[in-house]
Amino acid sequence: MANTGGTVVDSETTTPISKAARLVETNIQSDSKFPTIADLLHASSSVEYEQAIPSDWQVVTQQRLIPLPDALFEQYDLLECRCFMGLFPEIKRAWITVDHRLFLWNYEEESDFYSFEDQEQIIVSVALVQPKPGVFVDTIRHVLVVATPLEVFLLGVGYEPGKVSGARGNGGGEVALYATQISVPADGVAMTSIVGTADGRVFMSGNDGALYEFVYQSEDGWLTKKAKKINLTSTLASYFVPTFLGTRRDTPALSMAVDNQRKLLYVLMQDSSIKVFWLGVQGNEFVLAHHHKTIANSAALLCPQFNEGSDIAPFEIASIHVIPPSEARTLNLVVITSGGCRLYFSTVKRMQRFYETGAVAVSSPPAQPEVFEIVHVRLPPETQPTLARTMQGRVPRQMLKVHTAFYHNGTSLLAHTWNEDHDSIIGAAPACAQILARVARQPRTTLAENSSITRVEGRTWAIAEIGSADGQGLNDLVTAASMPSRTFAVLTNVGVSILEKQRPVDMLRSLIARPALQDSQLKEFVSLYGLDETCAMCYTLLCASEFSQAYLDMQVANAARQILFEYGGVPHFVETPAFGTALTADPLAGAGTGASGNSASGAGVLSERIALSGRHNGLAIYLARTLQPVWGQLATVAKAGERGNSTRLHIGISIGELVDVQDKLRRLQHFINNNQRFIPDQINQMPLQPAGSARSTVDVTSCWNAEAASLASLYELIVHAVEAVSFLCLMSDFNLPVISESVPDAQRQKLAGIQFSQLVCTDAGKQSCRDLILALINSQIKQDMSIDSISDVLSKRCSTMFSSSDVSLYKALEALKQASESEEGTDARDLASSALALLTDIAGALSIEQLREICNSFEQLGQLNAIITLALACAAQSDPHGDAYKFWGDGAPENDPRESVYNKRIECYRCIISVMEKHRSSVLNANSLSKLPGADVLFHFALYDWLLDNGQSSLLFQIRSPHVEQYLNLEPRTLEKCDMLWHYYVHENRFGNAAVVQRQMACAQDFGINLAGRIEYLSLSISNAKIAIDMVRGGQTHMAGEVSEEDQINELAMILRDNEDQLEVAQVQLEIQQQLRNLGGHETLAGALDRRLFTVTELYEKFAEPMKMWDAALLIFKASNHDDPQMVEGVWRTILRTVLDDQQRTGLLAVASKVAQLGPRLYPSPAAFPLTTVAKILLDLAQERPAEYTFGYISDALVQAGVPYWAVFEALNSLYTKSVPTKTTTAMTKGRFGGGIGNMRSNTNDVSVMLAREVAALASRFVEISKGSGISSLADPLNTMVDESGSSENGLPVNDVDQALSQYIVNATLHENIQLKNELQRVQENIRQIL
Repeated sequence: MANTGGTVVDSETTTPISKAARLVETNIQSDSKFPTIADLLHASSSVEYEQAIPSDWQVVTQQRLIPLPDALFEQYDLLECRCFMGLFPEIKRAWITVDHRLFLWNYEEESDFYSFEDQEQIIVSVALVQPKPGVFVDTIRHVLVVATPLEVFLLGVGYEPGKVSGARGNGGGEVALYATQISVPADGVAMTSIVGTADGRVFMSGNDGALYEFVYQSEDGWLTKKAKKINLTSTLASYFVPTFLGTRRDTPALSMAVDNQRKLLYVLMQDSSIKVFWLGVQGNEFVLAHHHKTIANSAALLCPQFNEGSDIAPFEIASIHVIPPSEARTLNLVVITSGGCRLYFSTVKRMQRFYETGAVAVSSPPAQPEVFEIVHVRLPPETQPTLARTMQGRVPRQMLKVHTAFYHNGTSLLAHTWNEDHDSIIGAAPACAQILARVARQPRTTLAENSSITRVEGRTWAIAEIGSADGQGLNDLVTAASMPSRTFAVLTNVGVSILEKQRPVDMLRSLIARPALQDSQLKEFVSLYGLDETCAMCYTLLCASEFSQAYLDMQVANAARQILFEYGGVPHFVETPAFGTALTADPLAGAGTGASGNSASGAGVLSERIALSGRHNGLAIYLARTLQPVWGQLATVAKAGERGNSTRLHIGISIGELVDVQDKLRRLQHFINNNQRFIPDQINQMPLQPAGSARSTVDVTSCWNAEAASLASLYELIVHAVEAVSFLCLMSDFNLPVISESVPDAQRQKLAGIQFSQLVCTDAGKQSCRDLILALINSQIKQDMSIDSISDVLSKRCSTMFSSSDVSLYKALEALKQASESEEGTDARDLASSALALLTDIAGALSIEQLREICNSFEQLGQLNAIITLALACAAQSDPHGDAYKFWGDGAPENDPRESVYNKRIECYRCIISVMEKHRSSVLNANSLSKLPGADVLFHFALYDWLLDNGQSSLLFQIRSPHVEQYLNLEPRTLEKCDMLWHYYVHENRFGNAAVVQRQMACAQDFGINLAGRIEYLSLSISNAKIAIDMVRGGQTHMAGEVSEEDQINELAMILRDNEDQLEVAQVQLEIQQQLRNLGGHETLAGALDRRLFTVTELYEKFAEPMKMWDAALLIFKASNHDDPQMVEGVWRTILRTVLDDQQRTGLLAVASKVAQLGPRLYPSPAAFPLTTVAKILLDLAQERPAEYTFGYISDALVQAGVPYWAVFEALNSLYTKSVPTKTTTAMTKGRFGGGIGNMRSNTNDVSVMLAREVAALASRFVEISKGSGISSLADPLNTMVDESGSSENGLPVNDVDQALSQYIVNATLHENIQLKNELQRVQENIRQIL
């Protein structure tokens, strides 16, 4: 059954015409899936027919009876011996022989006939064959072979088809017979059948049982005659045996049939056997391949019913008919028996037939058949109603008496003897609707046919088809829109009956032609063919040709419109199961909404789609079938030129075929234009909703909007297709092959591959049209011919393909051509200016190739500014919405539709830059570059790229353009651009911005800057930030935007702090790198430190800790202000222990030197240089090495490390306070130490003694320095001894020291350490003396 599920709206974002084209493609593909006759006959037999009831639904109907002219009846009255009749459909003639006279009757003109009486022998057979190439003149298109018992001779036939005449077609044309003087003797053999092949071979079957070939050539040769008769079936011995001794004669042949494509000759013998002869790949052989002698038995094995009635009439074959590969690839021949059965033969092996599918042309060369067998038996239709047979009980099938038959392209016509005066023509053809319905249910289905009986007057002699049915296929639904109905001529002894095959559209016309159209009848028809197909048939009727329209009853036209607009349905939502099977409603329900809410259980999840109306789908189907003959063909093809050294373009589709399609499309366009109801009115045509429906008005409106959009796209496709045909016809009129010689070879090859569908629907097709038009215009200009007339024709016939902008383009090209031919001066400049004005207005319509050519023309005229103006105008007009800039701003994502616009703009800029490249001396200066238009940002970016690539970066600082800064900030940012950017900022006195850029460069990972370079950029950034702060404080603004002075300073100060912190970390990183390189073998790690700036955490975890670089670890602690006293103490102990244990160093002196080395770099950071902790570590180490210890060792080491005196004092005093022993301890240790310092390790008192002496040594050293300097001014930092309140940066808190010494003296007294007491008192006295 036809499509009833509706067209589903595609939500993909495409152009309207591409959606329409996709819909056309879908319908064409759907039509192409109709099964072939071989697909339908896969079983061994079949007998299913649909009776044509009512009578309107006949397979064929008799249109008229053309009686034999009275003059021919008079000749028949003169008959003495024999009379034969037949049809020559190729020249629209019936032939009649009366004894020795031959008549060619033009049955179209009824009384017109041609008489040939130039010989006196009885004519026994005639045939119309193809002439052998190169023998006759071109006017002889056919050869008439006339056989008599004495000779067989040839007559040349000249035929010119006539023009339209009469009510049903052309008038038969003009026929002329020419004597050829080519004949061969018949030797008394009557030729019973004559056939010819496509390449001119002529085969004849004689009543002697032999097969002959009529061989002829244009002239006699040295060893050959002009014509000769060859016996193809005789043996060599037969030439030596006298005729009267011959005892056996072969069975004569009844008829022959040629398969030109498979190179086979089929011969039907009088004993109902069939011989198959292989003619060779080149068609010049004659080999008996098979002889099937048991046809009846083989058919009975396939179908037992085949033998019913065999006892009444013996088995006979009425006719044989070739099945071409275009109809079925695996079926070769159909044999029609006298009982009406059709036997299908194949020369393809069984297994090969099983795998072969589709009716496609034979792709491999023909080969000699290995088998010849019956593969299917088709029983004849019933000739009496089924009900009558049922009433009579089971009776044998009625046997037909078929004496003449016809078969081609699925349609069979059998001439059955009804009575002495009448024959019945039993027609059978595939039932399209039933086949489609079965295919929808099960892809592999069987043949179902419609059959009917039409009575004709007289006895049938021949049946032939008028015109060609090649390419029509079995599906009459498809061909109704693009091909006329098939007509047949049935020749009887009364005249010629013209029968017309009834297609579904013809059946619909008969149905709606009735005065009162019943809904029940229409529903029956729609249920059979589907609503979509019914609407498509209505379009076929309403858009028929003007000649057919004249015979189209007004009732039919009105009824067809009524079906479209009242029964054509409405767009609606349909619910489909998840697997995609649509749930459809009554095809005639105007407000059908698809499935209801109460769907069948187990249907699964339902999804909704918009199904468009049958009116819309019918239009899409009709349009697809109208376009199908040309849709996939090449619009232009390349063929070798006359000289063979170059190719030319030719129109790839026949002009007649194009015009025929265009006529149908124009009628469809006219119908749409005259029926405004075609575009749905969303207010007046609101579809009714079923009771309880929850559909909103918005949903209904969306359905109508979807249908309106799809109809509009189909209409656009119609308009474009009509114009495409007009364009091809125009190119044909102007001699496309000659025009194409001026087209470049590459472009010519590109144009040669454009299909008609691409020409209509794609941008490439439209561009191909423009290229050809340009070639046509150029050819006209070269011939000094005006192009106004061509422009007018194109504007009228191809307005969508050739617009006013194209006219301006061609006028501009003509002006440029005139300017190039003019002498340099005012005229040339005026013409160039005129061309520029025209081109600027249409710049957006120019292709890049056209722009390049035009720019070359302006360059030759010296109009460089015109090139810049035109190229920038082309870029701007090609991108009216700025999509290219947005595409670039979004990072140029892949598969973005904006990419094409961006690429075109870039190509436009290249046209300018290429010219600047050629004229560097005149354009590469600040003055010229500053005059360039500044509105196109992308152009300036492309220009700056070119300047950088050509080493002209200095020009960027001279161009006063607002785009320079933006350009230098563009991604991808390179080292060169960033370096230029901060220099640009410095040049503009914007030091704050320069500082930001320099910091970014220092932190960048993809510029290849080493660590020293990063530190340099950080240092520069710090300097520029300080300068910026000073300038802001001085009243100058250096940051972008309207920012207050305070905010600017805060922002710059933040930048400065960040830079200083980062610089400190970078210096630590540099320290680590230097240490790694000093160690050797760690170049990979050292190189990694060049690639980026690491954080302090990364430096510690990845480098310092794994490599045991403890000095660097302390620097990291300082930079990060890491607060972990235990970790820091551990690092210090590790460092100093390592130094102390080193045998090559000097013990405690080396330790003091190490502290003095690290102190200036770490102090006063409490995180990296915790003073008290370092002092305690030195104290512990001194206790371990008492022999190396000297008084003041600890304090001197800390002072040498850059620690102020006051800080050293506070640290030592703090340690002393913690180490003073309690009274108990004092009692226990009294007397053990005496006044010395021995055994200090074993008593906590030793620590306090050491610390007291360290403080005393610190104070003594300070006193000595103070005395040596002779400082008395309070302004001197060292003169803080007299400062009661504290100390300066490196002073000593005198009062605190004096108090501490007093406490130390008291403790020494308590511990009876007289020596220590005396030493402390002397130091105290010296301090007090200075005070």
